[in-house]
Amino acid sequence: MIRVVLVDDEPPARRKLRRLLSTETDFKIVGEAGSGAEAVEILNSLQPDLVFLDIQLPDCSGFDVIESLNSRDWLSIVFVTAHDHFALKAFDVYAIDYILKPVEPTRFAQSLERVRGLMERGASKQLASRLSELVTTLRSNPAYARRLLVQENGRCFFIDVANIDWIEAVRNYACIHSGDKTHIVRSTLDALQAKLDPGLFRRINRSEIVNVDRIAEVRSWFHGDQKIVLKSGAELNWSRRYREPLEELEKA
Repeated sequence: MIRVVLVDDEPPARRKLRRLLSTETDFKIVGEAGSGAEAVEILNSLQPDLVFLDIQLPDCSGFDVIESLNSRDWLSIVFVTAHDHFALKAFDVYAIDYILKPVEPTRFAQSLERVRGLMERGASKQLASRLSELVTTLRSNPAYARRLLVQENGRCFFIDVANIDWIEAVRNYACIHSGDKTHIVRSTLDALQAKLDPGLFRRINRSEIVNVDRIAEVRSWFHGDQKIVLKSGAELNWSRRYREPLEELEKA
């Protein structure tokens, strides 16, 4: 019996995987997780044979989950991704399987056959070794997002990151300010920061990220903090905890 854990922050996506696995007599779902932190805890505790792992989670990436595991020697991984083309190329090179969203039953069945074949040949350790090499490669060659997906009023669309003025965290959401529009997405600020080029976007306090190209002026403020004035006229607080020399902004 192949013991499986499902990791995806979207319950409908996990339900679909459960349904597709329900007819497979040699696969048994032993756990599920909706965040990276929960995934690490469950995987370390249960040590399943296989995980279907979403790449983009609310608190971290699927690669962060892999790196945080106590060991990867016992685990086979099938990545689930929507549009990470850089990762797909890496998967091809290192022969690690992946499934594109939305998951198609035929493609899913092919992935299960591949997992069966690897386990029958005892190739799990070789797969884990390639996985570690893949993670190292991806970390040394980061691919930053050029567009962010926004879902509003029943429709989905992309906004170019170059058009973003600043982003602020509001509970479990992030408000993306772009010109006279504000888009609300369900994401943590840390997750968005990881996607954005640090040469263009800087964290200025606990709850805000700013596009340095939108900065018009920096003013002294109280208690060592500073005020950032954007070209739009918006004023943001630049905490001394996150402050860097102004010369570093000139290089951005």
